[in-house]
Amino acid sequence: MNTSVRARHAARGFSMVELLVTIVLAGIIFAAMVPLFANVLKRTSGDNLRNVAANIAQDRIEQVRLLSYNSITQANLTAPPTPYGDGRFGPIYTVTGTNVPYNIQYLVNPPASPQAPQKVVTVKVSRAGMNYTTIMSTVVKNSDPGTTSATSTPSPSPTITGLSITVSFKDWSQVTSAGVTVQCVNTITNQTVTITPTKQVPNAGSPTVTWTNLTGGTAFVYTVTCHSTYITSSSPIFHLLKSARLKFDTHPGGS
Repeated sequence: MNTSVRARHAARGFSMVELLVTIVLAGIIFAAMVPLFANVLKRTSGDNLRNVAANIAQDRIEQVRLLSYNSITQANLTAPPTPYGDGRFGPIYTVTGTNVPYNIQYLVNPPASPQAPQKVVTVKVSRAGMNYTTIMSTVVKNSDPGTTSATSTPSPSPTITGLSITVSFKDWSQVTSAGVTVQCVNTITNQTVTITPTKQVPNAGSPTVTWTNLTGGTAFVYTVTCHSTYITSSSPIFHLLKSARLKFDTHPGGS
């Protein structure tokens, strides 16, 4: 008798009450996990913004160290347009494909004195919506503390030839047919320099892409742009002073 009752109970499957209880429990579990997923996405986005801010600050510090000592003044680095006219400095930087610029603040101490034995340059990078500021500093020593010459705009460094840019990816298969492009601008003539090939797309046989025989120096600024399935991103502008390697995250937040 007991065996027959158990058999009938097994045959009829789950009751409506059991199904409702299962659905309610699943809903509670999923609802509890939603804030976790949202927090992970927010943190990933914040990490990406922080990385870009750090790259901008590091680039500005490197550009400061390329200037002549007398040219490192708060006015030269901050006032738009700066005396250099090539985008190296100035109070804002907007990443390609975005609408919210990064705010850049330069602090030079002392701010203009050509006779100071050294200057401390601090670069602060922030962005609307971020609750932090990326700060980097450098100390520049005066090679001739007795100089009294007037502040002047530095001459560009000699051109460097035979350089290369190599680009790798988090996942090369996510790069779209638009591929990767390199833009170069001659800051003396303010003209765009044609870089060939105009674009490159990685493949299984060549998961990285490389441009060779490039010209570098402070008279040229470069930007590299990568088009992927999930995001189109560009590097901060930079001067090519030696062969460079860049890596793009083709799927931010992805595995």
